[in-house]
Amino acid sequence: MFDLRTAAADDSRILGALGDGGLLPPGPDVLATVEFLGEHGIPALPGWRYLAQAVDPADHARVLAARPELVDGVIITDPDSHTRAREVLGDAALLPRSAVAVGTAAALLAPTPAPEAGTGDVFLVPPNPAMHDEQAADEERHALRARAGERDEEIRALAARLGKDRELAARLASWRTGCPAGRLTELARTAEEARAFAEETEAELTEARALRAEADERAAEAVHLRDERQEAAQKARRAADALAGLAFRLRERAGWQVRLRELADEGAESEARAQACLERARAADEDRRAAQRAA
Repeated sequence: MFDLRTAAADDSRILGALGDGGLLPPGPDVLATVEFLGEHGIPALPGWRYLAQAVDPADHARVLAARPELVDGVIITDPDSHTRAREVLGDAALLPRSAVAVGTAAALLAPTPAPEAGTGDVFLVPPNPAMHDEQAADEERHALRARAGERDEEIRALAARLGKDRELAARLASWRTGCPAGRLTELARTAEEARAFAEETEAELTEARALRAEADERAAEAVHLRDERQEAAQKARRAADALAGLAFRLRERAGWQVRLRELADEGAESEARAQACLERARAADEDRRAAQRAA
């Protein structure tokens, strides 16, 4: 994670220097030297910047081969300030971590010395073209942005994993705090006791289930007996209702007999009155006839 963040910071610095256009920045020691000279009124540029701005691109390779130390160093654009620059830098004690060559533009553009025999032991590593070529710098910029995006994704993924690892570590630390030495033995003993208790409880549960099954059977028998008794009670109620109706009719029969005798007596009296009326009618008829004959 530290290496990724360091690389990301370096790429951010380079991208910041590149911006939307421009070249790769020179080293920090060169930039510090140029800035220090500028603070003392001495005009200077990084060698790469001067090469890109003041030298024909066709001569870049020749100048690089002839003066690589100045291209990667500092160029004093005012030749009259060369001596003063030496004095200022001598007293500055910048203590750069790399060798920083300082020279004038004339020294950089001086004709290439004739090659001497036996100098092939020293050669120049081909530098990054983005240090002096705008097109190469643009390609480098796109590559840096793509690499920065991929690195950011990797950093986010690692940060997420790191967060989970820290959470797990915190949980482990909490577990260790709550589970000191000997705690596992105690927990194992407690688990064994719990297992024995569970077995006893299981046996009691089995017995209780058997008792419940018996109780369910008895309850079923009781329900059946209750249904039978309810049916018998219903039959008894129906019989009682029938008997009550019959008793009511029997009670009414005595009244009917009394009424029948009364009606019989009334009928006899009516017949007697009718007979008397008939006799009276006959007597009246004879009297009428007798009266008619007498007349």
